[in-house]
Amino acid sequence: MPAVSAADRLSKREQTRLRVIQAAIDCIYQEGFNAAHTNRIAETAGVSWGVLQYHFGDKDGLLQAVLDHIFDNFSAALERTPVAGDDLRERVEQVIELIWSLVSGREYRVSVAILRNAGKDSSSAIDGEEKITQWSRRTSRLWDKLFADTGLEPGRSDVARQLLFAALRGMADEINPGSRSKKAIAEEHAALADAVTYLLS
Repeated sequence: MPAVSAADRLSKREQTRLRVIQAAIDCIYQEGFNAAHTNRIAETAGVSWGVLQYHFGDKDGLLQAVLDHIFDNFSAALERTPVAGDDLRERVEQVIELIWSLVSGREYRVSVAILRNAGKDSSSAIDGEEKITQWSRRTSRLWDKLFADTGLEPGRSDVARQLLFAALRGMADEINPGSRSKKAIAEEHAALADAVTYLLS
């Protein structure tokens, strides 16, 4: 019996909804937030404006759904990716690679664009706080689980965690990250691993 993909298990309604969300991500990433009009997104998804309105109500509803989708994917990645090892630096390196795989991708960039632009519009109904809070809690739980054996005071461990996440977000937010070579990124990650390992030691 042939395997059934996750997409095949979705209802037709869910498939349409997911297709529109993916189209919104594509449009925002490729054309920019301001150019990603709902008509353009609907066209990319192969649906009418009426279908988009039926599923999401308006553009804010669609963008909220995009944020929810992205942060749910991030959380799922944390849950399914094994990070372990007896060596402290090895664990730090694994966390760096895991978080980098998320924040260096297009979904992260799209989420940042949505949140930044929503923050500029006082009439926006988009609320990313709940998902950001959930994401923060899950990353904190992962961190505590991985580095509980260090015996550090919580304050110092928090400094190490905040340094790691802030540094990786900063690298990902650079204007033209594609101009940096793999070697340069690896060197930056190694320097970050040195600093975080030192703080956790």
